[in-house]
Amino acid sequence: MSHPSTLTSHGPTIAEVDLNALQENVRTIKDFTENSRLMAVIKTNAYGHGVVPIGRAAVRAGAARLGVTMVDEGAQLRAGGIDVPIHILSSIMSWQARDAVRYDLTSSVSSLELAHTLSREAIRQKKKHQVHLKIDTGLHRFGIQPEEAIAFCRSVYDLTGLEWEGIYTHFSSADEGDWKTTEEQFALFLETIEKLKEHGYHFPIRHAGASTIAIERKDMHLEMIRPGIALFGYTPEERQSEMISLKPVMGLKSRLLHVRELPPNTSVGYGNNYVTKDYEKIAVIPIGHGDGYHRALSNNGEMLVRGRRVPIVGEVSLDQTLIDVTAVPDVQEGDAVVLMGSQGADTISAREIAGWMGSIVDEVLAGLKERVERIYE
Repeated sequence: MSHPSTLTSHGPTIAEVDLNALQENVRTIKDFTENSRLMAVIKTNAYGHGVVPIGRAAVRAGAARLGVTMVDEGAQLRAGGIDVPIHILSSIMSWQARDAVRYDLTSSVSSLELAHTLSREAIRQKKKHQVHLKIDTGLHRFGIQPEEAIAFCRSVYDLTGLEWEGIYTHFSSADEGDWKTTEEQFALFLETIEKLKEHGYHFPIRHAGASTIAIERKDMHLEMIRPGIALFGYTPEERQSEMISLKPVMGLKSRLLHVRELPPNTSVGYGNNYVTKDYEKIAVIPIGHGDGYHRALSNNGEMLVRGRRVPIVGEVSLDQTLIDVTAVPDVQEGDAVVLMGSQGADTISAREIAGWMGSIVDEVLAGLKERVERIYE
């Protein structure tokens, strides 16, 4: 996050991003993927960690390619000096084709209109534009239906300016461990590729799997694997935590902005949905749902103060969250608070926060807004 040049300090709430941990995770995952290329998927501002710093670190650690879902993130990576292939892992609007070609991004194609538009742009810019064909094997977001793949390629495979470097799919139920469905989708994907090959349509790079497949199913790695959340220290599902050793990359810290003692039967926060039971010390933390600290944590989460767990009380508001620090000896304004990470002998993980929210790790990390300053270590 950029600040005016006159500022000499940052606010009390910061996200610490450990680039060494990120690089160690990349190398650990590469050990699992053996001969497959590794595409580091750093979409959604690198799951909240900062797309350019994370992109640079991932490439230094051995990622052969980067994956995003937005053209502007690809452009940011190019502006940041990154020259490895950068994939747009989502369909784009036809008017974005000019920038996709301009920044030498690798486009996903599953519509005739986009294929023709990319071809025209490649011709206009005198470039060869690399594209990957997306096959829908069951997720049903976007992609060509397998039975339509031959007709589709007949229409667009030989378009001037396009280089069909790869073909891919994305599984619907791998994270959940539904191997019957996943194996059926994988078999359909391979069968579609074989039928295309019989008609003269070749795609050198096949890829189908993300973090779960990288960790659990080497038989599905093919020429490339696309880990995302695992890069940042978390397996998609708890069952995988014993299969691979990963290090969380982000910690979230703040300070006690204000502490006051309130008498019994005092309502606290919006909506009066927390009432003190006795004399209680209530502290204000300068983070709220405007920062991506979710309202689902209202009366429903914990933080660390002086190494002790303390409960969130009342509604999480736009800019502040309240905690009960009554049980913390000698607590005072300015004390360090850990919302995610370690303090003393205790740790609060993104997975634990996701459990309080009834969500997943991805939302905890990627939901953190840019106004929370990232400090890179």
